[in-house]
Amino acid sequence: IHRQLSQTVKLLRLPVNTVTADHRTVHSALLTGLLSHIGQKDSEKTEFTGAHSARFAIFPASQLFKKPPKWIMVAQLLETSRLWGRIAARIEPEWIEPLAPHLVKYHYSDPHWEKSQGAVMANEKVTLFGLPIVASRKINYGAIDPPLCRELFIRHGLVEGQWQTRHVFFHANLQLLAEVEAMEHKSRRRDILVDDETLFTFYEQRIGADVVSARHFDSWWK
Repeated sequence: IHRQLSQTVKLLRLPVNTVTADHRTVHSALLTGLLSHIGQKDSEKTEFTGAHSARFAIFPASQLFKKPPKWIMVAQLLETSRLWGRIAARIEPEWIEPLAPHLVKYHYSDPHWEKSQGAVMANEKVTLFGLPIVASRKINYGAIDPPLCRELFIRHGLVEGQWQTRHVFFHANLQLLAEVEAMEHKSRRRDILVDDETLFTFYEQRIGADVVSARHFDSWWK
């Protein structure tokens, strides 16, 4: 690996003593200038998918040619009979995001209310030039889409009672709803208990506009 680093250092005209730094520090420093030269290995082939769906292979002279890692960066992309990546080094995808905040893109899916969190959570995917450097991680969705989070908090947390809280009004309301539901069952009627949309409107008209989670509600309540 030091031979490869020496070649890369020479190519990029970095100080020679750079190679004495630890593996991650050196590779992260080089990576800042080679973000468009990263690649993710194809699970079924020896090729790599690079920026903007480019396909390349590690140059046969590389020490990584026989046992290619899952993620690499290359100092040079050379096209002959095919596209080759020369002077390759192993990297980890989690190094990339902090180095490229201005280039990465965020994608969100499956926003949903979580009772244990008292908030709307979602899955976040992070890509760089189309490559998934973070495949999926759970995040709090409150800052991403406040109106949706407010709606889900009211609908699931307050109307459906999916909220772990000590607020007296909340438990009193749940008890009242249970008593009315029991009254309906006893009298064989279905027109006493208000529907969910009526309850939603009741809460929506009273709760602060910036309340998007249980934590925000507690602050607003105080």
